[in-house]
Amino acid sequence: METHFDKAEWAFFVTTLKEEARDILWKVRSSVDPETLVKSVMTELQELAPKPEGEETRTQEEIWKQVRERLLEAAYATRPYCVKCGECCLKGSPALTVDDIELFKSGKLGPKDIFTLRKGEIVFDPRQEQSLPNEEERIKIRETPQERACVFYQQKNSECSVYDQRPEQCRFQECWAPKQVPYSHGLPLTRSHLLESAGDIYRIIEMHEKRCSHEDFSREISRLAATKGQTVENVLEILRFDHHVRDFVVTKLGIGEEILDLFFGRPLKDSLHYYGLKLDEQDDGTFLLSLVEENPIQT
Repeated sequence: METHFDKAEWAFFVTTLKEEARDILWKVRSSVDPETLVKSVMTELQELAPKPEGEETRTQEEIWKQVRERLLEAAYATRPYCVKCGECCLKGSPALTVDDIELFKSGKLGPKDIFTLRKGEIVFDPRQEQSLPNEEERIKIRETPQERACVFYQQKNSECSVYDQRPEQCRFQECWAPKQVPYSHGLPLTRSHLLESAGDIYRIIEMHEKRCSHEDFSREISRLAATKGQTVENVLEILRFDHHVRDFVVTKLGIGEEILDLFFGRPLKDSLHYYGLKLDEQDDGTFLLSLVEENPIQT
């Protein structure tokens, strides 16, 4: 493979590999020597190396992304056990299973610590690195604002504050085995498991789901283009009802705003940016639905 390269170019590639390996090993807290790591997968790295001019179809960014992914996989394999590095915690909070109900009984988790991802809601899938509709309802631990880090991850000291009593997904998830079958243990925890016996509030949740499902919301937004905006009132009506229900349970039932995302999921207006839309409140208290300046790709 080396004969396909200028010697100086090859030497630069190998040197850069070692530097990348050093950073990755530090990241996963492995004590393996960078040169040893590189040598362990050199055959595969040679296949990923830049091809001679005229033959390469990948960009430099794509090449090094592939190289880093292979080095990261090899680095994780050097320490097949959890070292509390926080890599999983920073990529997103865990989805809970029915077995995690014990964490509520013990007081380790409470309503303020969780939120609902509703069926059909557009969510970011870190494995596929894209936003996709959620296939089934799930209850998740809250995440830090503007980020996907679990709220129980303490970035100051890189520790999980509930590690000894962490959710089932955290126990089975193995960041050091990127090619393993995705975590699928346990029956997903849903609102019915936690709230079905709550009486009136659960009936309100069911009514809200019937009137404000993400499937209906997405379908009405898709109709906007076909009707040239003539059906915008249908979208606004769903948004208004979603807002009304949340306001009602706070003002009339005295339920704290901090647990609304558990009862009704995140506000529908927070999903509008996925469709290239935004909602602006007017001076008279009405709302205007409009396109954002730069439309993201709709998925």
